[in-house]
Amino acid sequence: MLPTWRGWALAAVALVLYFFANQTQVGWLYVLAAIAAGLWLAAWPVPRRMLRGLSVTRRLNGQNASDLELHVGDSVSIELELKNAARFPALQVRGLEICPLAPSADRTQNFFADAIPPRNTLALNYETTCARRGWFEFPPVQISTRAPFGFFSAHRESLAPTGVLVFPEYRELEQLTLFERMPTAEAARPRLGSGGEFVGVREYRPGDSRRHIHWRSTARAGRLVVKEFAEETQPGLTIALDLRASSVIGSDDATSLELAIKIAATLARYAQRHGLPVTLAANSRTWPAPPGPLSWWGMMNYLARVQGEGDESFADCLRGLHATQFVAALLALPDEAASAPLIELQRQGIGVLAVIIDPAPFLPVEWGDTHRAQDVAATLTAAGLSVRVIGDEADWEWTLEAEESGVIKVI
Repeated sequence: MLPTWRGWALAAVALVLYFFANQTQVGWLYVLAAIAAGLWLAAWPVPRRMLRGLSVTRRLNGQNASDLELHVGDSVSIELELKNAARFPALQVRGLEICPLAPSADRTQNFFADAIPPRNTLALNYETTCARRGWFEFPPVQISTRAPFGFFSAHRESLAPTGVLVFPEYRELEQLTLFERMPTAEAARPRLGSGGEFVGVREYRPGDSRRHIHWRSTARAGRLVVKEFAEETQPGLTIALDLRASSVIGSDDATSLELAIKIAATLARYAQRHGLPVTLAANSRTWPAPPGPLSWWGMMNYLARVQGEGDESFADCLRGLHATQFVAALLALPDEAASAPLIELQRQGIGVLAVIIDPAPFLPVEWGDTHRAQDVAATLTAAGLSVRVIGDEADWEWTLEAEESGVIKVI
C-alpha cells in the first residue's frame, strides 16, 4: 500500500501548517495541522482492509474450465465473481484481468466496481474469442482501491486458478478425393515386413520365427533360410506433420504451422466420420507423436499443444512411416527433400495427399523464391500424387475438397 499524489499533498499540507504554527504560535494552525495529520493516519489502513476480504472466482460460459471444449474461433463469455467476506463494504474496486486465450488487442481487461456490499458478491462479465490454441493458465487478478478519500492506494493479487485447453479449429469436409480412390490392401511394390504375401527368402537372423524357415532352401544352402513377406498396409490414415522450427513462417497466431495444424484436425475429423483410424507422425523429439491410432480427443489434445521446434528431417520422418492405407503429409514449408519419400510411398500403393502451405502470404516482406511451392507441387503432381497448395485464403477447405484437375494453383 502506497500514498497517492493526493495523500502526499495532504501530508505536505499538514507539515506546512505545523511549521507555520510552530513559528507563529497561532493555535488554530495547530488545529488544522492536527486535523490534516489525523485524516492522513485514519485513511491509511482503510484501503488494505477493504481488499483483505475480497476473493475472485472465474467461470467460462457459466461452467468450470475443465468441463469446456473450446476451439480456436469460438466465442467465450468469462464471468468474474467478486466475493466480499468482510463486515464492511469494499468501495471503488479496480481490477485488471489478463485473458491469455484472447486476441492480443483484447487480452487486457479492466473493470471497476463502485461498491461490493459486505458478505455479498458481485458478478462481472466480458466476451472474447479464442484466438490461440494451447493450454492456458490465467494469471491472478490484480485488484486495487483508493477508497475512501484517495489518499492511499492498496493493491493485491487474488488467485482464481483457471486452466483451459483450447483445441485447434477444424472444418467439415463434404468430400476428399484421396479417400475416393481406394488403394489395394497390399502394397503394389511390396516392402519387407510380416504380412501375408510371400516375396522371397533370406538367411536366418536371430529373432526370426522358426515357423518361417524355408526347408528346401535350407537343405540346398546348408544353413537356415527363412521366408520373407510383404508388409501389409493397415486400413487408416497417417497424418505426417512437419514441426521443424524453420518451417514456422509468420508472426503471432497467423503462421504456416497454425494453418497446417488446422488442416490436420480437419483431415482427422473427416477420417473419423468415415470410420478410419488415424495415427500421427511428426519430426520432433520435443513433441513425439503418440504411437498407434488415436481417439478424437487424443488427436486434438496433441494438436492443441504441439509447437514447432528442432530441425529433425521431415524426409526421414516420411521414410520411417508405418504402412497405412492413406498418408496425408502436411508441409508447413515447401520442402524438395520430402518429394522422394512421398513418391516412394505412392509407388508402394499407398494413397498420398501432399498439402503444401504457401509461405508467401505469411511473410511481412516479399519472399525471394515465390515459385517454390509451385515447383514442389508440380514435381509431386507429375508423379501422380494428390497435391493441394493452400495459402491464407479464408475458405481453404474448398481447396482440400477440390477434384483432381492437374492444375497447380498457388494463392
